[in-house]
Amino acid sequence: MKKSIKKDKLNAIEKSLEILITFTNTNHELSTGEISKLTGFHKATTSRILSTLVEYGLFAHNDESRKYSLGPLAYRLGISRVSQSIQHFVEVSSPYIDRLRDSTNESISLEVWTGTGTIACYFAESRDPLRVSMAQAEILPLHAPAGAKAILSFMHCDQVNKMLDYEFDALTANTLTSKSELLECLKKFNRQGYATDNQELHLGIYAIGVPVFDNLSKPVAAVCMVMPATRVVPEKEVEAVKCLKRTASAISAELKSLPSASFRFDPVQRS
Repeated sequence: MKKSIKKDKLNAIEKSLEILITFTNTNHELSTGEISKLTGFHKATTSRILSTLVEYGLFAHNDESRKYSLGPLAYRLGISRVSQSIQHFVEVSSPYIDRLRDSTNESISLEVWTGTGTIACYFAESRDPLRVSMAQAEILPLHAPAGAKAILSFMHCDQVNKMLDYEFDALTANTLTSKSELLECLKKFNRQGYATDNQELHLGIYAIGVPVFDNLSKPVAAVCMVMPATRVVPEKEVEAVKCLKRTASAISAELKSLPSASFRFDPVQRS
């Protein structure tokens, strides 16, 4: 357990760690003032430390919003604890993902729940000239992507309420920025067994996500079809949902058939 130390007695390294710890309970950007308030450090001190952490890649600065988020180095350090489990999960799931890509000729993403969001840990890109690409290991927010919403829709409502206790960034004109509205959508996604992202994360991109469950019937990932919005018609969505559900069900069955010790990915749930 971390000792209780007066803020003015902390050295630079300890203050840097305090700032990093602040981000363990949030999945959205924070301003210098917000970080200063949460840590109790002077705003000038906070700004100076953040500048150094950005240089080392532990934080990223959004020039447009003037806010900070965890950087690529923090991400790499953070996932090292579960990297073997994620790798095993990808090895089990990737043949199913590849087959779904081949049968539909649409890009398919496998997104893993991390406890505060999702990571695109495997991506099978369509071979169609007009297709969607995604950087592997991209960290995704909660309130817009189909995969995250598919997972959230099968989680306990109290946990979901805590996870969504932040100000939603309007990533596009279609992004839902109302928590109550999103919660209603999650109820609908739970009933139908899949979630959608209608150009909410990126304009021009439509995605459908179906959750994958572990041997305890907890949603731990999502299989998503990601495609140009211009290709989506009602008939195509109906067929895509059927294919996604079959694939997600097959991966879930595969996970449940494995010895419990061979696959264990327990994301840290923030309180």
